Amino acid sequence: MKSLVKPEDEAQIHVLEMLTLFWLFFMSAIFILKIQVPDPPSIAVDATLESSAEDSIRMAKVSNPVNSSAADSRLAELLAEKDLDSACDLILSGLGATVDGRCWLAMDGSASEVHGPSTYPLGRTETVHSMFVENDNLWTISVDVWHRGGGTS
Repeated sequence: MKSLVKPEDEAQIHVLEMLTLFWLFFMSAIFILKIQVPDPPSIAVDATLESSAEDSIRMAKVSNPVNSSAADSRLAELLAEKDLDSACDLILSGLGATVDGRCWLAMDGSASEVHGPSTYPLGRTETVHSMFVENDNLWTISVDVWHRGGGTS
């Protein structure tokens, strides 16, 4: 019995067969092997950390001065006295109960240095920067914050 397919068409049929088999194999593999892609971390976690650091800096800037000096706030007093560890303690004391942080200070564009109680972050961190003018000095305040115990990441 003679074949109805011409010899020159047999190659095209084999290509179509191979493409069909490849497609079936690929779709079966996708069905069996589910690729787990993790969800991106929530932006709300970052916002909570960021607002906690911003609030702590804001509270330090408006805190009442202890001495009856010309300083507008306790933070200005401590920076004028160059008591940088106490200034950072004041800033970090305003962080939330579930947040830890590290404080960096720099005066007039110098390199930032860590002051106050220095701990190391666990997990993901956010950094908030602020400027503060005390007398003729421009202070750069940076606060790294993270969830106590590592939090969610």
